Amino acid sequence: MDGDEIRSNVDYKYDFSIQGIKQNSLDIIELCKENIDLYDYIIVSVIAPFEETIKYARQILCDNYIEIFVKASLNKLITRDTKGLYKKALNGKLDNLIGFDPNTPYQIPLNPDFIVDTDVETGDQSFKKLLNFVMNRNI
Repeated sequence: MDGDEIRSNVDYKYDFSIQGIKQNSLDIIELCKENIDLYDYIIVSVIAPFEETIKYARQILCDNYIEIFVKASLNKLITRDTKGLYKKALNGKLDNLIGFDPNTPYQIPLNPDFIVDTDVETGDQSFKKLLNFVMNRNI
């Protein structure tokens, strides 16, 4: 599940306020719960900026939940700005950019199951490390 794809749905109804982001996360967690028996793995590619919703995901999905923290410095994110979001935010044309706008902070995960550090690892290194982690995990 890709966060951008979910948000591009014509029926999508949440903004990028803290409450909108939290509700989006809760909806994605429920969607995973509904589909958990259909797939071996459900990979959810979203920013999960709030510990509150991460705890809820762990509670609802139990042992089926693996939290992967893709770590990147703000400077690295700005450099990689493939969507132009940071450029817009820097120019005052985008509010509530998670982790950039003080009104929408990013809470670093307290207990991720796995960390990918994109500041020091190449994409290939991160992928191999993650694949090894998933393949050796007993769930």
